Amino acid sequence: MKPPPRFATWLLKTFGHPDTSEEVQGDLLELYDHWVETVGQRSADWRYSLSALKLMRPLAESKIAKEYPQPHLLSPEMIRNYLKIAWRNLVLHKAFTAINIIGLAVGLATCLLIVLFVLHELSYDRYHANADRIYRMALNGRIDDKDIQLAYAPGPAGQALLRDCPGVEAVTRLRKEGAFLVKNGRDIIKEEHVAFVDSNFFSVFTIPMLKGHRVNALVEPNTLVLTETIARKYFGRADPIGKTLTLGHLGLFRVTGICADVPSNTHFHYDMFGSFSSVKTGPKWLASGAYTYLRVRDGYSINQVETISRGFASKYIASEIKEFFGTDYSEFSQKGNGFSFRFQPITSIHLQSNLDDELEANSDVKYLYIFSAIAFFILLLACINFMNLSTAGSVGRSKEVGIRKVLGSIRKQLVSQFLAESVLVTFLALGLALGLVLLLLPSFNELAGKQFTYRALIDGWMLPGIVLACLLIGLLAGSYPAFVLSSFRPIKVLKGVIQTGTRSGWLRSTLVTVQFVVSISMIIATLVATQQLRFIQNKKVGFDKEQVLVLHDTHVLGSNVNAFKEGLSKLAPVVRIARAGFLPAGLSNQSVDGVQVRNGSQVTIHRSKGYYIDEDYLPTLGIQLAQGRNFLKDSPAEKSNILINEAAVQAYGFKNRAGESPIGQQISIVGDGTEGSKHTYTVVGVVKDFHFESMRQRIAPLLLFYGHDVGQLALRIQTSNIPGLLRTIEQRWKAQTDNPFTYSFLNERFNTIYQSEQRISRLVSIFAGLAVLIACLGLFGLAALTTHQRTKEIGVRKVLGASVASIVALLSKDFMKPVLIAILIASPVAWYAMDQWLQDFAYRINIAWWVFAIAGALSVGIALLTVSFQSVKAALANPIKSLRSE
Repeated sequence: MKPPPRFATWLLKTFGHPDTSEEVQGDLLELYDHWVETVGQRSADWRYSLSALKLMRPLAESKIAKEYPQPHLLSPEMIRNYLKIAWRNLVLHKAFTAINIIGLAVGLATCLLIVLFVLHELSYDRYHANADRIYRMALNGRIDDKDIQLAYAPGPAGQALLRDCPGVEAVTRLRKEGAFLVKNGRDIIKEEHVAFVDSNFFSVFTIPMLKGHRVNALVEPNTLVLTETIARKYFGRADPIGKTLTLGHLGLFRVTGICADVPSNTHFHYDMFGSFSSVKTGPKWLASGAYTYLRVRDGYSINQVETISRGFASKYIASEIKEFFGTDYSEFSQKGNGFSFRFQPITSIHLQSNLDDELEANSDVKYLYIFSAIAFFILLLACINFMNLSTAGSVGRSKEVGIRKVLGSIRKQLVSQFLAESVLVTFLALGLALGLVLLLLPSFNELAGKQFTYRALIDGWMLPGIVLACLLIGLLAGSYPAFVLSSFRPIKVLKGVIQTGTRSGWLRSTLVTVQFVVSISMIIATLVATQQLRFIQNKKVGFDKEQVLVLHDTHVLGSNVNAFKEGLSKLAPVVRIARAGFLPAGLSNQSVDGVQVRNGSQVTIHRSKGYYIDEDYLPTLGIQLAQGRNFLKDSPAEKSNILINEAAVQAYGFKNRAGESPIGQQISIVGDGTEGSKHTYTVVGVVKDFHFESMRQRIAPLLLFYGHDVGQLALRIQTSNIPGLLRTIEQRWKAQTDNPFTYSFLNERFNTIYQSEQRISRLVSIFAGLAVLIACLGLFGLAALTTHQRTKEIGVRKVLGASVASIVALLSKDFMKPVLIAILIASPVAWYAMDQWLQDFAYRINIAWWVFAIAGALSVGIALLTVSFQSVKAALANPIKSLRSE
């Protein structure tokens, strides 16, 4: 005769157990049956037991209340108890604790490094006062079905904004004039970062002025503001105010101010700021340009400014259309041509602007998405490891849960206990992660091109954010194991019903699959990125970039440059030598001009790039002629001739009519040399297309002019003693001038074009390796736990004649299924992601099938290697010990 359910309810209330749910009542009834079976007989009718317990109730209640008070779940006493028990359990299971902590620490360290990178990228230009009201004015245009998108605006556009737009409270401009040889006494130093700005530049941009007046420092011509570092470089500890420096051909400049160094999170970086009035700028809208910034009044919409600017073309540019393009503005517009302006928030320039002639190479917001996703998934892998190992190890702690419940522990207490263990592991991992970050920070800075210090981890809300994030991670990662473990019914546990933990087997398989989906995707991404970069570096670019030495700033030699060139050409290692204003890699002295092409009776307008070279340029770089001839040496007539590339032939329509040849065609350049002028050239040769820009762009039309007023020498050399050759050239250089001797190699300049992609590829490769490491740590722990749970099964199989190979295969196959499923899921996902990345390149690879095969084989091999260690160890164990394992 079984006691009724109210007996269980009464027992609960009598002994102070607050949980009266049906589940707990059922457990108590089953415990009653289990007790009867154990004793073997009913010692008395249950009604007698009930009567006896009723008499004991007052005593029981008072004794329990006195000796076993129920403290609050989050009281200091309970928290201390949770942590004490958690620490004991972690020490008891050292191997799994180490795997958990190491995996989570690697995940947290990687996540912290990426968070530093992402937050720094997002912070660009946000430190300026009123940054949300500062915009850059950019020029958009369309000429003969070709779009123009420039990062700068016409020189007079800023003043027009102030006159016509009441919502604009300030406008400032910046011009870059290239590098300068700066002379200070006898010392001459080449400075790459020199800009010329309006006098109110430091009022618009929040760059602290340390000495001098923020507004008046750059009012007069030939005045100069230096950054703190550059001032110390030239003048040491002496006060530089009032002292002078010579800036190349611009002459003497007087130092009138010292500003703080430009922060790293800015879309421009200059060390010297000269007064804007020191450089010549004309009044023409179509023949002058400057980087123009405006600050709108508080509450005034930038859309209103853009609306007003739509009338600038007809109001200010129409009069110049006739002068420059030989047509009326109405006719010019009817053909679909035109100019307009856009206004970019300065906080978006670094991540979202990719216009022509940017001040610096900007980043791309999609890389932030990529790295943020990598950080999330790597951290997810570490959390999955914790959940997997905790749920898989639930069998080992199931009896503990059963005993705790029988002794009166409620489910909330058990959940709190397991969450405390999870949080403790997380904070132990955080301590190790912070140590790893400090250790790896120098290497990460080198890879990412940043200058992070340990202070970045404690500045502002960073440290509290890290602690709070780790607390959330600990709670989330431990939530599933906590609720699963605390849900075990004690009667089933004590009877041994829960033995294999299979109830969470499907979850563990799913989580392992997710881990390898992430890992395999990153392996595929690494292989594709590496293959694309190798393709770029090995692709035929239309010229020979190897063994080409470039000497810079040769224009300082003046009239002696030809003699210097002739002298170098007689050196045995020098095969060819040429003067060049342009080299197909890195920065060059270039000009972008309006091009008018007459094709029959039709005149078309183009925007092309033009460079000055001499007669030795093509053979020195190995550039081939497709038609016509090269420039002739020392021929004055060559000043009116021009070479174009094959892309220009197509763009200018020189092959539209049958039998027509580009040789002899006329090309007019608007604004060539003197503002508002027009010079006509005759095409004498066509060079084969070669890559003079990044392979992100298609080969554009290119014009090559003849001229000796260029600033570089290109030497094709053939020697194994490059240091000796450089010493010889430097000696000859110093015999001619006191200016610094600077040089580079063309292949190195070419590779720097893809420095961003190379950096991204290296970072993704490292993160992919970390993802695989974390996944393997989890797989290793899971395999160890699984083999431990199946110890007796393995012993029985060996006794019955199973071979070592069959046991290894048996234990390994369960782990191979999730990996194979992960390959099927990861392959299309990774293909889509990398195909989108490759769209940024005009010349790119096709993603081959073997990339997925290699990634799949690599992941299977790594998984097998990880699992097989535990499998072989279990298979070789003595079956007698296995059968005695319990």
